[in-house]
Amino acid sequence: MKLAKAYEPSEYEPNIYALWEKSGAFKPTGKGEPFSTVMPPPNANGNLHIGHALDMGLKDIVVRYKRMQGFDTIYIPGADHAGFETWVVFAKELEKQGLSRFDFSREQLYSQVWSFVEKERGNMELQLRAIGVSASWDDLVFTLDEKVIKTVNTTFKKLWDEGLIYRGERVVNYSTKYQTSYADIEVDHKQEKGTLWHIAYPLIDKLGEIVIATTRPETLFGDTAVAVNPNDERYKHLIGSHVLLPLTGREIPIIADDYVDVNFGTGAVKITPAHDANDFEVGKRHNLERIQVIDFDGTMIHVPDQYMGLSSKAARAKTLAALTAEELIRKEEPIEHTVGYDYKSGLPIQPLIKEQWFLKIEPLAKRALENDEITFYPANRKQILKQYLKNVHDWNLSRQIAWGIPIPAFQNVADDEDWIFDERVDEKTIEVDGKIYAREEDTFDTWFSSGQWPFITTDANNGGDLSRFYPTSLMETGTDLLDRWIARMIMLGLYVTDTVPFKDVYLHGMVLDEHAQKMSKSKGNVINPMESIANYGSDALRLGLIANRSPGQNQAFSTDRIVAGRNFCNKLWNIARFIE
Repeated sequence: MKLAKAYEPSEYEPNIYALWEKSGAFKPTGKGEPFSTVMPPPNANGNLHIGHALDMGLKDIVVRYKRMQGFDTIYIPGADHAGFETWVVFAKELEKQGLSRFDFSREQLYSQVWSFVEKERGNMELQLRAIGVSASWDDLVFTLDEKVIKTVNTTFKKLWDEGLIYRGERVVNYSTKYQTSYADIEVDHKQEKGTLWHIAYPLIDKLGEIVIATTRPETLFGDTAVAVNPNDERYKHLIGSHVLLPLTGREIPIIADDYVDVNFGTGAVKITPAHDANDFEVGKRHNLERIQVIDFDGTMIHVPDQYMGLSSKAARAKTLAALTAEELIRKEEPIEHTVGYDYKSGLPIQPLIKEQWFLKIEPLAKRALENDEITFYPANRKQILKQYLKNVHDWNLSRQIAWGIPIPAFQNVADDEDWIFDERVDEKTIEVDGKIYAREEDTFDTWFSSGQWPFITTDANNGGDLSRFYPTSLMETGTDLLDRWIARMIMLGLYVTDTVPFKDVYLHGMVLDEHAQKMSKSKGNVINPMESIANYGSDALRLGLIANRSPGQNQAFSTDRIVAGRNFCNKLWNIARFIE
């Protein structure tokens, strides 16, 4: 049979890939020096985007090159249960049916989400094959596989036993839309224009008033003090006296604390320990009461009747109107400040007090900072990582969703302070030493399990068949995952295995649209790699995406580059026809 005049990739690529896979070409041989990389597991419930094509293609090029050089190679594929990401998609499906998560038990929700993900999961794996990823499919790991859960629980137990896990009440980043807390790095911080209101608080012990400055007047109902800097000469004579909290008739003290910036606003600030992380710390130092005035659904609680049940936004407008009516607003000052947003719903994050499980991260970060065995591409990302590790905060591991790996902890029903580690998370209650313990309902932050991905997938701690591939040779992923994933893999890898989880880190930039804008569904500029493959072929897509690309640099997607890739493939085809 003669070759056709033009190369039609759709007629050949699927068959060639099937031949490779059937022949075992992607499996490790057991011969030669090991070379390994692991796949940042795509969401099991979704389609791949153009960034996946770049990400998977870069790793695949290196793996194929090493395989041809005689290395014993493995590219370990994965599928991510994508805890919160999947939960959001599922929550939207419930909303369409007029339902919410509160209509079901935890067990019912878990079963429904599992069915939802299982139905979608195969599609993602087919798309990876279409992209041409030479992965060892027999070694695929799903992030809810039994071995994943077992390893995550073992790591949690080790941290628990060594005093690095604690349960504490703290101000957390809370999504009132999805009713769960976020880690600090999951909050979408935006610089925006706002207003700094100067509000008069009447003095009780002395004549006059003290004027505080705030961007959140609606939280004044939860104020338990006014704070000034102890070295601020303007207010030294007022320290220890009291004010009348506007709109409430409640007395609160004026305290001195070094936290207060004398140059910000009026130099006097309201302290609301239940709704601000810094105020929470001030409250601890001065033994202040914590009064929660915004509930976990974003509505007002523990406030005068006319404000009860209002959204925080509506409560702000009503509070300002009442303060104006009482002639207590002294000034409205325009400012630019940083506001935290829920990256999924687009609503403001509410700082709320909640008991959560925290990991004392400093000892792990310190060890990661002292290690210099990993090479970064581009090299400057190492310094960025070190800066992050120097300023890292304790990690909130708790998520208030049913979908994910359950936190293996139980609480004594007769003693709130008595918690034990136990892996029998399928049981609602257990009995230990004659005491009844109730199961923790929260699940782990998905990054806690993802942070253990290199030694989980290679069975490094169990001496499994793939343990010879740990530490892995290459970690290739996007620059946006430097802090939330790379840093955590290094910290947990060193902590659990005493070795770095990988030798080289290659970070690629984002694929922008043709106008150099970030791709997003809301903009309607997301490019589906499957469409490019259907039109031009997988090889053309890879050539167009990867050629002339430098590590760490964002680069616009260009259909012309894909066409050029297709034309190059066609030249190779014509060479074959000439030889024929």
